[in-house]
Amino acid sequence: MKEVLEFIQTQKQEFARLPLFAFLANQNTYLKQRLIFAPILAPLAIGLSDLNKYVIRDSSSNNQVQELINKYTYNQNYYWHDYLEFLEEVGFNQSMTYGDFRLLWGEETKKTRSLCSVLERYAWKASPIQKLVLVEVLEGTATVFFEAALAVVMELQQITQKEYVYFGGGDVALDNYHLLNTPEILQVVAEIKLTNAERQAALELARNVFELFTEAMNELFQHSQTNSCNTVLQVSSISAFAHCTIECLDM
Repeated sequence: MKEVLEFIQTQKQEFARLPLFAFLANQNTYLKQRLIFAPILAPLAIGLSDLNKYVIRDSSSNNQVQELINKYTYNQNYYWHDYLEFLEEVGFNQSMTYGDFRLLWGEETKKTRSLCSVLERYAWKASPIQKLVLVEVLEGTATVFFEAALAVVMELQQITQKEYVYFGGGDVALDNYHLLNTPEILQVVAEIKLTNAERQAALELARNVFELFTEAMNELFQHSQTNSCNTVLQVSSISAFAHCTIECLDM
């Protein structure tokens, strides 16, 4: 299993070099523009909760690896609540319009929207080892994303004097994405013996899931490049977000 963990770490480092994260770190770009993709995360943010609760978790199992996985899923249960709270606090608590649905279910958001469905197919009836690989990748990609978003949100918090937990506004929230990567647990995981077939399957699974998240992050980046907060958008929720952030920046 050690080889698989090392591969995941290498893939995580490559993932961190995606253009979306450089975009988030660019302080020459307005806050409102760097966070413009927030509304289209809805299917992913809420879908991951169901993935953890109904597919990845197996409370009836006494397998040591599955028990580690279960601990992770319970700690991820309520992040969709934080996401909805974030949308409300920045002005997304309006009724959904036709434009909103076209955006969330349109061509430009299909990778982000369909990500959880593909992950469910991978996780359905998967072995504890396969689920562990999936969760390690989920944790790795989440850590990269939320660490990048944290810097932006901290800028916003200085202006609004509010804490936005979903995007890593607090250290406790970010720490919850390191549950499987403590030294003790990593040691236990690294000592797991895999057959050659299991090892190859695990490496392929990790590669495929990183590819899925890479496509989704590139989709978010493309959305950020092709949609401007300086123009009047058809989607009411994004317009509300732009308006809210402009007001914050003018305070």
